[in-house]
Amino acid sequence: MPERRVLLIVLDGLGYSRDRLSELKEESWRHLPDSLSSLLMTQADSVLKRGPDSPYRSPQDLAMDALLPVAAENLSENSVFDDATSRLNALEALTAASAGTEVLENVAGVVRDQAKRMRYVPVAANAGHLAEIRNANLTIPTSASGRWAGFEDVDPPVQGNSDTGHQQITNLRLAPQLPMEITQSIDNGSFFRNPELAGIVSRAVADRRPINFTYLLSGVGGSDGRVHSAWNHLEAFLRLVFEVHEADPRLVQMQAILDGRDSPDTSSMDRTGDIGGYIDRLEDLLGRYEAERSLAWVIGRNQAMDRDYREPNVSADYASLVSGECETVRGFSGLKRALSKFHKDGGGDGDLPAIGVLHHDLDPKRIGPGDAFVDLNFRADRQRAKVAALAGARNFLTRESQSRGRGWDFDWLNSNLNLDICGIADYHPELGTRYGVKAAFPNRPHRDNLLALFPSFAPNEQYLLVGESVKELHMGYFLRGRREAPPSSNSEIRNIIPSFGEQEGVVNDSDVYKVPLMRSTEITNSLVEAMSARRYSLICANLANTDMLGHLLPRHFEAAVSGYEAVDVALARIVSVARDFGYHVVITSDHGNVEDDTSSHSNNDVLTTVISPRARLIAARREVYQAKLFDVSWTIGRILGVEDELKRHMAATGDADVGGPDVGRPIVEPI
Repeated sequence: MPERRVLLIVLDGLGYSRDRLSELKEESWRHLPDSLSSLLMTQADSVLKRGPDSPYRSPQDLAMDALLPVAAENLSENSVFDDATSRLNALEALTAASAGTEVLENVAGVVRDQAKRMRYVPVAANAGHLAEIRNANLTIPTSASGRWAGFEDVDPPVQGNSDTGHQQITNLRLAPQLPMEITQSIDNGSFFRNPELAGIVSRAVADRRPINFTYLLSGVGGSDGRVHSAWNHLEAFLRLVFEVHEADPRLVQMQAILDGRDSPDTSSMDRTGDIGGYIDRLEDLLGRYEAERSLAWVIGRNQAMDRDYREPNVSADYASLVSGECETVRGFSGLKRALSKFHKDGGGDGDLPAIGVLHHDLDPKRIGPGDAFVDLNFRADRQRAKVAALAGARNFLTRESQSRGRGWDFDWLNSNLNLDICGIADYHPELGTRYGVKAAFPNRPHRDNLLALFPSFAPNEQYLLVGESVKELHMGYFLRGRREAPPSSNSEIRNIIPSFGEQEGVVNDSDVYKVPLMRSTEITNSLVEAMSARRYSLICANLANTDMLGHLLPRHFEAAVSGYEAVDVALARIVSVARDFGYHVVITSDHGNVEDDTSSHSNNDVLTTVISPRARLIAARREVYQAKLFDVSWTIGRILGVEDELKRHMAATGDADVGGPDVGRPIVEPI
């Protein structure tokens, strides 16, 4: 392998909204002083006269596009390649013409003021480093949602998310996702014959044992979650339980988890168009089977789906299920009154403490020894602690919590429940092999994963993964293509920095606004040290601020701005050091989030920027000026000089059309 080095940085949850940016341009232009707009128009006219073949129709069109800090964010989706490059060249020429004057600086102040008014975080932030990096280097819009993230091809597209985004980034071809596999099984009927799902239900029905199950209320369509769960999966499971196996609703007990993170934060009750109103939807769905009484518990996701192994959250969730330690309400009507009051008092769905829903009971339902328990949420990271606790996996929980700098006392854990547990997905192989947790849809690692192939093309090299613990699986399981460990123990070094915890006031993810810098400084220091040592040919890092703070919009706008500014400062230092030590840098994002003033992810495009330590790189010609996340791995391969090895691997698999729409290709011309 040639003596080249690459640093991959994933800016978690940073996309851009063409619609909101178009509005920002209009408003900013309207608020520009006449003197500034006239001067900008004069300079734009001069640029267009020097390039008569420009796609810009008028000086004003060019001048208005120059208002945005990042030139590539002006491009329409799937812009024709030549048109896009001409527009970017014209914008670069206009910037050069304004150099040495205060025009663009004064314009930027007006634009930032309007962005603050519109609450558009990436421009409202006082953060010019990333924009300069984008504009000075090859930057291309990148598809990161819907079909191109491995989901069903629906309209609106399924929003991007972290696990599939990281899987696509290091895959050589489109990495299909589990939700689509589950949906296909529902459509072809095999879901209802699934040996694990059908088995656990039939055993419980035969023995008259309770069937307990948990589900995150979201995912009705493409734009309201579907990050951890999908509504059609819930519908199919209830059909399996009540129609196929004719279970008694009195012996079916559901834990409904409220979202408020990947869907609007009061959407359990509130409905806008097709999004939200999940409690009403659930009541109607259970009503089809006269099973309203099956709703036993309701809880927010911050306790029920903690992924950073915070004992207070995991134990509170467990205690509500196993010991009945929760407030109670009577039926759906009482639940709706309680949720309305909780929202009125300022609470969001994700923070709801556990509620027991009583129907014909005097006390909350409890999961008892030998019961069946089914987890219908398909994403692994937020189900591990929950399922491990119910499985009595004390050793597993001890190891995972200690790796994050947390010590547990376990005084709440009953290791003798002996539940019959099945997850819709394989959350961790150890939970199956050691603790008997079954998986309805087994994990299948992606064969065409760059990190999995790394030992074959760089047998004497190592790569480094850097991140913080709240995103630990992103710099591990997800990036490796659904692998718990690297194929070769000698190929990978990992530095996972414990995220802030209770000492800093962070009890759950809703508290991150208190520490908007998160661990960006520590991650930066780790990267600087690693690049300075020139030990690794490939380094991958995740900066999580824009996603973690983006989920707290619209409540914590200023914290989201601070988080973005922290990333901007980190990138300035990281890119500078990378150049000094001969590293190429690839900056991309797994999905959009912080650019929309909502708590959820978006289906917006992201940007991918490729930086050379020397001359500026040239974009590889393609039909449209638009990349896909799975182009990133080919780009890294080309820079490292192993593109031919990757092509040989793809040819050997025999099931991929190199050059086809579902196979990646390098973003840059050969170096």
